[in-house]
Amino acid sequence: MKRILILLFISAFALSCKKFLDTKPTDSLAPANYYNTEAEINAALTGVYDILGKSATYGRNLYFEMDVADDAFIAQPNWTQDIAVYNYSPSDVKINDTWTALYNGVNRANMLLESIDKANMDATKKNIARGEALFLRAYYFFVLTTNWGNVPLRLSSTKMPSDVNFANTPYKTIYEQIVKDMETAAELVNPTTAYPHAGRITKSVVWGILARVNLKMAGAPLNDLSRYNEVIKWAEKVKGAGHSLNPSYSQVFINMCQNKYDTKESIWEVEFNKKNDLSEEEGAVGSINGIAATASLGFSYGLKHTTDSYYRSFEDGDLRRDWNISPYYYAADNSRIGYGPTQIYNRYDAKWRREYEVATPKFNSSTTINFPLLRYADVLLMLAEAENEINGPTTKAFDAINEVRRRAFGKTLASFEMVKSVTVSTGGTNYTVAPTVTLTGGGGTGAKATATVSSGRVTAVYITDMGTGYTSAPTISFTGGYATNAPVATGATASAVLTNTQTANHDLSITNTTDDVAFRNAVRKERSFELAYEGLRRFDLVRWGQFTSSMENIARDIIATAPTAYSYAARAGQNVTEKDNLFAIPASEISLNKLIIQNKGW
Repeated sequence: MKRILILLFISAFALSCKKFLDTKPTDSLAPANYYNTEAEINAALTGVYDILGKSATYGRNLYFEMDVADDAFIAQPNWTQDIAVYNYSPSDVKINDTWTALYNGVNRANMLLESIDKANMDATKKNIARGEALFLRAYYFFVLTTNWGNVPLRLSSTKMPSDVNFANTPYKTIYEQIVKDMETAAELVNPTTAYPHAGRITKSVVWGILARVNLKMAGAPLNDLSRYNEVIKWAEKVKGAGHSLNPSYSQVFINMCQNKYDTKESIWEVEFNKKNDLSEEEGAVGSINGIAATASLGFSYGLKHTTDSYYRSFEDGDLRRDWNISPYYYAADNSRIGYGPTQIYNRYDAKWRREYEVATPKFNSSTTINFPLLRYADVLLMLAEAENEINGPTTKAFDAINEVRRRAFGKTLASFEMVKSVTVSTGGTNYTVAPTVTLTGGGGTGAKATATVSSGRVTAVYITDMGTGYTSAPTISFTGGYATNAPVATGATASAVLTNTQTANHDLSITNTTDDVAFRNAVRKERSFELAYEGLRRFDLVRWGQFTSSMENIARDIIATAPTAYSYAARAGQNVTEKDNLFAIPASEISLNKLIIQNKGW
């Protein structure tokens, strides 16, 4: 995806050193010989950002490998000994790679922060760079402590190869440093309006992540309930900065596929790009997840499938269900084939669909699709959750959650009725293959459907695209459905049903959500619907103290509901124990660092 700031660190580093090497020969890029100019500071800052796009972080691991099994999706049949099914050892390569990448980010930030004052550059620009580096260091520590617990807090750069022995730092100390650094950064960085893209750290990014940090501090393991007040404070700062939801939920993710920014909604994204037919960053959004597809459409492995309980947890009319979870699969010719009502485990995580990707050529193993780290919908739900925990289900709490829900049920778009379903009235005769289904009229556009046939009759029609803008039910017609020289298929009729999103009221209120417990349960469900597959579900379950029980429950549910072909999906839940609230500290770190202590249970 096009980017303003983030370039590959090595390239930026080499370019920024060229002028320096022309004027003062050196055999070292040590801090003493670098960080002297604005160009060198910017190159070093690019190196700090660069960690976000690595395969070990948001290029793949943090939303897939290390977040692959929760109560909303399942692992693959060949995964038996893997972190994805919570059956791994501290020697797991992915654990080591992510730990190492994050600490590399910390070290790069430390080097920059230690040297930035000597740079000859505009003071305002220097402070902006300082703020971004401070925030990123704090963010990397936040990811580390969220996943590994009491990790070493390293606030100075590595000076010698032997500088490896660091003891575990208590949670409280780590979080105090994270909050301190982020609050300082908030005063230094630019507002969101300074950039036309979402790849740069801004005040809204810092405020929103501060809300997330404090939300974690209010939950397990610290359980400091006073932090909910801080969540409210920071979330309201984001709200006051003029952010708003995109009227269409699906468009948020289509925008990411189409290289479009909407910083009012998607506040912070990890950026990925292609250059000269090479991968500039290692993004796999849409290719590792997404709807399984061949190269001609935009290759996807389709490695993430939904669970029956997650699919059925959506309320009737919630438009997010059929965007988060695929209502169709691709045939060999890339046409869409709708799933039947019993085909639940077949369905994919479909949030990012490569059919919408515009950058070419489309590579098999990497994509240009950005990954969102902070969306305004998340901020609203954090505000609703924290307000309820402090003051109960107040007007402020209801307003925040209902803003998200109204979009989910299509209330934010004028003339936005869609085609919800199609009912077959008459099956007809002589159908040997599925006929083409056409929807016409009704004042809208874009609705698509596929049919199934059995015993010469059309037995069902499944929606593959609900379309938009319908004011009345469109007309359904069938063409084809028979082989050459075979009797003509004829007589099938069907009628369409609209969603009625404009007339239904799905708001929560004190009459249907009567106390803080009911609201707590409602906002927790809302987070699972809104933020599915964005790497936050495991984070939520752990801080709520529900991770182990949720995984055990989903394993039992899968055993009870999944077809035999998908029985393997219960493995992750069957393997989980209390130790899995944290990942194992990598064996490589244990062997090198004589002061660190392994997490309990490992």
